[in-house]
Parts: sequence; structure tokens; C-alpha cells
Amino acid sequence: MKKQSKIIALLAFVLLLAIVLGYKLHWLNADKSPQQITDSVANAPVHVAAKETLVTISKKTEEQKETGGAEFPESGNTIDDFVTSPYIIAMDAKGLLDDDDLEDVVLVLQNKTDSTDLRPVLVLLKQATGGYRLYATSWQAIGAAYINGDYQQYDSEDITIDKNKTLIISTYGSGPVGNRETRYSFKNGELVLTYMETYNAGAGQQTIAKYDVLARKITVEDINTMKEDMPAKLSYGKLPPHKPYLFKEVDPVSVFSE
Repeated sequence: MKKQSKIIALLAFVLLLAIVLGYKLHWLNADKSPQQITDSVANAPVHVAAKETLVTISKKTEEQKETGGAEFPESGNTIDDFVTSPYIIAMDAKGLLDDDDLEDVVLVLQNKTDSTDLRPVLVLLKQATGGYRLYATSWQAIGAAYINGDYQQYDSEDITIDKNKTLIISTYGSGPVGNRETRYSFKNGELVLTYMETYNAGAGQQTIAKYDVLARKITVEDINTMKEDMPAKLSYGKLPPHKPYLFKEVDPVSVFSE
């Protein structure tokens, strides 16, 4: 009997303690609306830390999506004057690009601290008074050297200015990335995309697509590699009317994806 009495007394004490705590909680929140109570819980130290972590992650993701984060000098006496930290020159091409007879330069820069960073392509026009003027910067003309940390996007790359005053950027890659050649020329004082050609190979098929931007013509050649004679099928299309695709704005990967 004494043992049972002790158990009953203990249960009664626990019940009384629960009632007291419940009353105090009700009294503390008596003058608060349900929204205020929710806010007070959300602002507790543990929840605040969680919110700050989410903000940090989101902010980092947005920074990774941004293009053109760096700025480069508008003019310089030498090519090196345009290579600001943390960039180094990955590729360059020299030749006549605009309407004068002065040798211009196109630079492909690489962030030496991040191989997956987008590579800016700078068009530097030689000035009659000496030095160079930065005409335009493209953050989409060639893309990143590496993706996913350590996967090299292209097997080889090349950038040239030919005798017809055309800037040609070529990339060659195995797998889905394929090969791509883009050409840019000055038209009415603006450097614009004039031509693009892509080559992709998949299971049983090779596809070559040619985009004559100025003539608004598309030619697609599908080659059936499953057959011994590899027959080809040609298809033709027409690009819709569009304002000139400016070098500094156009993304060759997605411009004709629609």
C-alpha cells in the first residue's frame, strides 16, 4: 500500500507540473496573435541559423549563373593591359577585323583560379594613335574549359581571323558536345554572328547542321551510319527574321535551339 501511495503521489505531481507549465505558456502568449507566435518560433536561434544557410546557398547559386561579372579596361597600350586578375591568356588571334588596315587582336581569357568559370572573349581594335580599344566582350562565345570540376569540355579549340576579316571560333569535342564553328564579321559597324556549323554523332547517326545567318538558310544533313553505304538525307529550313545577333550578346549554343 505504501508503494502504491508513492506512485500515485508521483503521478499527481507530474500532472500538476504539466498544468502549471501549460498555464505559464498560455499566459506568455496571451497577448500575441497566432502569426506572432509563429514568428517567434521561426526567429529562434536554430531556425535563424537554418535561414542564413539557405540564403548563403541561394546567393552562391545565383553568382554561378551570372555572366560578365568582371570588367576590363576600355583602352590600353598593350594587350597585357587588358588581362586583369585573376585572368590569363588562353588563346589569341591577330588580323584585320574592322574596316581599317590596322592589326586587331582577339583574346580568350581563363580564370586561373577556376577552370569551370566562363571564359571572356575580348575584341581589341588597334588604334591609329597607338594602343588598343576594347570593342566588345563576349561571355558566351566559347564557354568554359571544364565542366563539373574536372571534365574537359572540348578536346581541342582554335580561334583565328581569316583573310576575309572574319573571326572564326572552333571547338571540337567527343560525345554530346560535338563540334562547333562560329563566324563573326563586322556589318554596319557591329560585329555580328554570320554563320554557324555543328557536327554531332550518336548511336547510328551523324548530323551536320549549317546556319547561314545572313541568308537565313538552314541545311541539315543526317547520315545513317548503321548501313554500309551510310546514306545521307538533306533537309532545308529558313531562319525567321531577326535583328543582327551581336557578338557581345549572342549565345551560340542556344540561339538556334528553338
